[in-house]
Amino acid sequence: MNETIFLIDTNSFITPYHNYYPFDIAPTFWDFLKVHIENGNIAVMSKVYDEVAKGNDELKEWLLSLSFAQVSHSTSDVTNIYRQVMDHIQNAVSLEGKSLYNERALYKWADINCADAIVAAAKAKGYTIISFEQPDNALGSSISGKPRIPDVAKAFGVPYSTLFSMMRTLGFSFK
Repeated sequence: MNETIFLIDTNSFITPYHNYYPFDIAPTFWDFLKVHIENGNIAVMSKVYDEVAKGNDELKEWLLSLSFAQVSHSTSDVTNIYRQVMDHIQNAVSLEGKSLYNERALYKWADINCADAIVAAAKAKGYTIISFEQPDNALGSSISGKPRIPDVAKAFGVPYSTLFSMMRTLGFSFK
């Protein structure tokens, strides 16, 4: 039995919906997600829910039809870690002593009401983040304007994985 709880990023809903698993072609995928969201193996942060619910499509309707408790981005445990994340983005330096992120990066992540609070939520709850976002392989060689979720997650010891890895772990199959 899998004990890992996966905290899914917005792009792990939107990308499959648009690119891999449209509802009319792969309803099995969406049934699989539904079961695992409703039984608690996959968690959805409130801000991720809000981003998907802004849409006007089948994905929005599907998500709104589910019954589950959202992971709040505004609990004290999450906001306390979020402050640490912001300190990290503001003060992170490379081995050469260069800043890793510019002011635009800090501004982008400064809004706890965005889904990038996912790192703080995952850290606070002990969850594994699921996202299509990839690490910045050039991080440290130049100052970045966009902190990437996998890089910030790594700095905080938060497990990070891909949607496809999660699907394998939870036993997904089109059979």
